[in-house]
Amino acid sequence: MMIDMNHVSGLIRTAVEAKILPRFRNLAAGEIAQKGPNDPVTIADIEAEEMLIRLLLEAYPETRVIGEELVSREPATLDALLGDTPVWVIDPVDGTMNFADGNPVFGTILAYVVGGETKAGWIHDPINDVTVTALLGGGACCNGRRLEVDKATPLNRSSGSAYWTSEDWLVPDPGMAASGLFGELRNHRCSAADYIDLALGRRQFVLSTGSKPWDHAAGVLIAQEAGGLAGFLDGTDYSVTELDGRVVATATEEAMQAIREVAGRVG
Repeated sequence: MMIDMNHVSGLIRTAVEAKILPRFRNLAAGEIAQKGPNDPVTIADIEAEEMLIRLLLEAYPETRVIGEELVSREPATLDALLGDTPVWVIDPVDGTMNFADGNPVFGTILAYVVGGETKAGWIHDPINDVTVTALLGGGACCNGRRLEVDKATPLNRSSGSAYWTSEDWLVPDPGMAASGLFGELRNHRCSAADYIDLALGRRQFVLSTGSKPWDHAAGVLIAQEAGGLAGFLDGTDYSVTELDGRVVATATEEAMQAIREVAGRVG
């Protein structure tokens, strides 16, 4: 199935402008709930996902759609990734904690997956009006410009996010912090921002605590198509059906090897 990348970008913008931006710094108390510890959901997450599902199915009726909020209510919908029917994977508001706090670091992530392989990805930062996209074998782009990760910054001056625990998303991985190998470790609490920064050459690595497909499928493809590396921390290839691995994406092989060597070490 042929996918119009620009048209899909437009669908994302439509949903974001209708359901997310009007509620930024404008949420009522009853419009924020907790799915679990440090795992908020807002009315913007729910309504934007519902709208984007409708728009995608109208445009591409022979596909299926799953989203973070839908899966939280109906876990069995995740099984769609195991079949051959093309599947859209949505994170309507990535960085919901930031969004709910009035912090402008959040975004919308969308991946197009066929037979367990991510074929295309979109990450949209609505505050800065930036959309980064990737097509498998076709490179990564932003506003028509081909993207390349930053391979020039030396490891000891490199920066990125290195998540360690969901109890406090700002705490960096202790092994990486203790190693002294890297420059700055600063967590965005937002995969969308992490992958955009990597693709645009602003930062050089990101290490996650998990591998939910709505957080990482698009970002992994974007990182790879921009000339970077991405996979699981244990050295295995990334898979959209593996939910509990730690995903690492880097600009260079040196950074990848260093993170795989020291990440997670305590004491």
